[in-house]
Amino acid sequence: MSVRVPAIERRVDERVLKWIHAEHSQQEVPPSDANKRLGPYITISREAGAGGSELAKRVAEKLQWDLLDQEIVDYMEQQYGTPRCLIQRVDEKHENWLSEILTSRIGGLGFSESTYTHRVSKLVLLAASHGNVVIVGRGAKYILPPEQGVSVRVVAPLKLRIQRVMSQRHLSEKEARHWVLNKDRQRQNYIRGHFHQDESDPHLYDLVLNVGIVLLEEAADIIVDSSRRLTERFTDSTVH
Repeated sequence: MSVRVPAIERRVDERVLKWIHAEHSQQEVPPSDANKRLGPYITISREAGAGGSELAKRVAEKLQWDLLDQEIVDYMEQQYGTPRCLIQRVDEKHENWLSEILTSRIGGLGFSESTYTHRVSKLVLLAASHGNVVIVGRGAKYILPPEQGVSVRVVAPLKLRIQRVMSQRHLSEKEARHWVLNKDRQRQNYIRGHFHQDESDPHLYDLVLNVGIVLLEEAADIIVDSSRRLTERFTDSTVH
């Protein structure tokens, strides 16, 4: 599949473009060696309104790593020519069968929630193959091998999350509560539907951070420290 670079350059982050160029300039790696090329990386799962995206950005800046969050939607729109409204319709959401049929018909060319998930998985694996990347949501934790990255779950009390959403989205308390609860449900259904996991289960993660107790800056430092320890182990294992 050819890469439409002019279209991508208008929207997609230059780091994503760098990964794509590298993919097409390198020879295919044998399957037995593929996992050795992955990492280090950090995956961040988050409750709605807990500030996971902001935290991921701080972590990426502190480590000087790449960030993959909203860039995923930008990439899907430009690389595949899929209307943004359709991508947002399935981004971290699990549709019922009738809604999925409607999305597929509107999008054409067989576009569906499953198609989206497959394409996201390819992008996540591509990013991880270059390492030094922070990936937000989209089931990345379940796509990548756990031993070569740090998985983080970001939570916060419901009241704090509602207040944050009220401020950021200029919503009433009732509207913000509905937005938070609905977004949580959509993400949980998406992970359960495609990866058969309960993303709220704390046992699935290396770190669970309550940003209602720990400030975002402090949480970022904790993640950075953990990732640096992983990077040291990763480098040692590669050398030996």
